[in-house]
Formats: sequence, structure tokens, C-alpha cells
Amino acid sequence: MTGKRSHHPFTAPAAGHSAAGDALPEAFRVSPEPFRYHTEAEVHAPLTANPGDYLQFMRRTLTAIARGEARLTLPPKQVFDDPATGGDFRVMPCELSYAGKVTKSVKLIGTNTVQRAVPDQITVGKLFVLDPVENFVSDVIEACLLSSARTGACAALAVTALARARAELVVVGSGRVGLYSAFYAAATGSVARIRFCDLVPERARRAARWLAAAIPGVQCVASPVAAIESADVVVLATTGAAPVSSPPGWSANLVVSLGADTDTQSELDPAWSRYAEIYCDTLDSLRFGDLRAWIAARTADPAAVSDLLAVLRSPPRDSGRPRVFISTGSALLDNLTARYLMERAGAA
Repeated sequence: MTGKRSHHPFTAPAAGHSAAGDALPEAFRVSPEPFRYHTEAEVHAPLTANPGDYLQFMRRTLTAIARGEARLTLPPKQVFDDPATGGDFRVMPCELSYAGKVTKSVKLIGTNTVQRAVPDQITVGKLFVLDPVENFVSDVIEACLLSSARTGACAALAVTALARARAELVVVGSGRVGLYSAFYAAATGSVARIRFCDLVPERARRAARWLAAAIPGVQCVASPVAAIESADVVVLATTGAAPVSSPPGWSANLVVSLGADTDTQSELDPAWSRYAEIYCDTLDSLRFGDLRAWIAARTADPAAVSDLLAVLRSPPRDSGRPRVFISTGSALLDNLTARYLMERAGAA
């Protein structure tokens, strides 16, 4: 396979042989490390086959973590910027011990702004799952759709936990993250109408058509942002460097921001930091994007920001103020999604 890319599962070389077939001296005692390779299609299928089951798994496990019923090791993710291209790569480790199982994962992922070798895909990379005992890589999971789906699931969990009303949902940005967010929100059964907005109108129309077929009964339409007058919930899933929402934000009771996960990106006007209650996926999000800028400018108090675990442990009191939920991506959600995928693959 030299010089070619394969989208099929890889086969580890036999003991004593390299990938090129060269025999290795017996004295070096090399053994093969068995692993399973999960393609993007093999990620997407189980995560969309029964969305309610996936959301329930995520909520149940996160609640157990919040209540101290699991042991979690979650170091801060490391982001390495590439100023020449505006991209980056990230190292995101996590270890979870829960319900008698240990899941060790490390995601190595990049932001692909150039998109020559891998066109039309801004998220590239792999998630590696380690054997819980011997620590070799047991599973290699393509990470583009995994990252988008777990972000969409996170958005849906935030909607169910924080939105006072959610019948009318607007999604600004109709790429992978926006589409998964709408899909999982619709799967909760509490959303009646979803409007997709995008700078590329055909992308919004394509998203609306797919979701309408995937979850009949939910009205799905494409609409220009300028035509939106009000909504219960607004989901921002853009890739821009300038804010796309300022208070009162179409009078939504909840605004979910998913696209500002680096210091070069922004989705929310700084006025939100004083106008709304602020929540996030994990407290690691305080180190990136809009939250980091607000804290640096002293317009937001980090002690006043609650993460999803805190919300699941103790639902917040209703102050009547709008709420903003910010996700910059977490290795914890990667880990849980990998755990879900492997359990389904093992049952197949």
C-alpha cells in the first residue's frame, strides 16, 4: 500500500516481519500488536442508528461521573498552532474507569485549513484507544465524524438540560457539526421545527433534506440568517473569526456555541458575557476562544461558569436570564463515544 491511502481496516504484520515483509532477527523478539480500524462509515452508522440510545448512554455516564461514581483522569488538551496556515494539531488524552471497565484514549487531531490532500475536511486525525492492561493501541478510530457527532450530542444534552423551551431550533452553520447537533436535538422528541442557515445556501438545503428524511415528523427548512426573527434555541456551528451573535440573539432562551474552539475564532459578541448565564462542556473550555477572551478582558468571572457535569449533578435554578452554552471540544466526550462504539462493535 506504499504511496496509497486505504479506507479499509489495516492488518498488523505478522511477528518477526515489518510492514514491508522484511524478516527481523529473532533476537529482537518483536510481537504484533492487534488492533481494529474503524472507518468514518463505521463511526457514523452506530452513532445514528439509535440516537436516543447514544444520548442516553452519554447522559447516564456523565451523570455517574458528576456524582463521583466513576474515576476520571482528564488532563488539559494541548493545542499546537501553525501560524503559517491558521491550522493546528491537538493532543487530547482521557482515562475513565466506570462500571467495571477502563477506557484509555488519546485523540491526535488536526485543523486542516489548506485542504489539498484531504479536500473539504477541516477536521483530520485519529482517536487511539489503548488496551486497558497492556497499553498497546487496540482501536484506531477515524476522528472527523466522531468529533462532529460527539459535539452534536453535547449540544443536544445542553439543550435538554438548559433550554426552557426548545420547539423552535435555529442552526447557524450547516456543516457536519451543525447537522449532527440538529439530528440529536431532533431525536430528543422535543423539537418541532429546525431552520438551517449557511453562507452556502445549498449546504443548508442539503442538511434540511437529510434531516427531514432521517427523522420524519420534524419540520426542517433552509433559511437565510437575515430571515430569522426569533427562536427558542440557536446553535452556532461556524468557523469564522468574528462574532455572529450578539444579545438578545433572536430572543432565544439558549444559545449554544460550538465553533470557536481556538483563539483565532469567535462566535459570540463579548456583550453575552454580562447579558447571560454562561455554561460550558468542561472547564477546560475556559482556556480557549470566546471564554478565554472574556476572562482576559475581565468581563466574565470563571468562577461563575458551570460545566455540564455540574449541571447534571445539580440543575441550575431558573433566574429568567438567557443562557449561553459553549463547547470547545473535550477528550471526555471522545472517550465516551469511543466506549460506545466499541461496545456496539463487540456486540455485533
